[in-house]
Amino acid sequence: MLRFLRRTLGRRSRHEYEHERHVKEGQRASVHINAAGSSALSLMCRVALLDGSDVSVELPKRARGQQLFDQIVLHLDLDEPDYFGLQFMDSAQVPHWLDNTKSIKKQLKIGPPYCFHFRIKFYSSEPNNLQEELTRYLFLLQLKQDILSGRLNCPFDTAIELGGNALQGNEHASLLLLLHLYTICLTQLYLLQ
Repeated sequence: MLRFLRRTLGRRSRHEYEHERHVKEGQRASVHINAAGSSALSLMCRVALLDGSDVSVELPKRARGQQLFDQIVLHLDLDEPDYFGLQFMDSAQVPHWLDNTKSIKKQLKIGPPYCFHFRIKFYSSEPNNLQEELTRYLFLLQLKQDILSGRLNCPFDTAIELGGNALQGNEHASLLLLLHLYTICLTQLYLLQ
């Protein structure tokens, strides 16, 4: 009888267990943002940023995609958020963009924690029109990731020049070169279509 009472009374509620798991997941991230009112009715989202760091955001259970995106933009202090979006993978590892008008839980079937990638959603047709240095830097990081992953082809001469600039620590020259490469890739994409 005592064994039964100990098992019954010793059990934690499901909400307590879920909250503890969310807190543990959030502690693995480099930054934790608590935007949820009550911790029992929250969902945990992890966002991988372009610089390799990740942010853990705790949101209300019925939060829409715009709330998560706004928290990330606020964290990054980004003035030009129109170019960016949050991407997630479905169970078949197919990437999808998070719809800012819909509930997060209805769009993702895998989670919690719900995992996202902060990425460039819309490329500017004129990269010289990017106003903020942070936006240009994030474009640089995205292009660098795309070249290294093989999503973007880079001519050999340009790759050598990029590597030299990276070794010298000359990020400004690398940025200009990547923006030039970016315009070349855009013209190739337009020609293919």
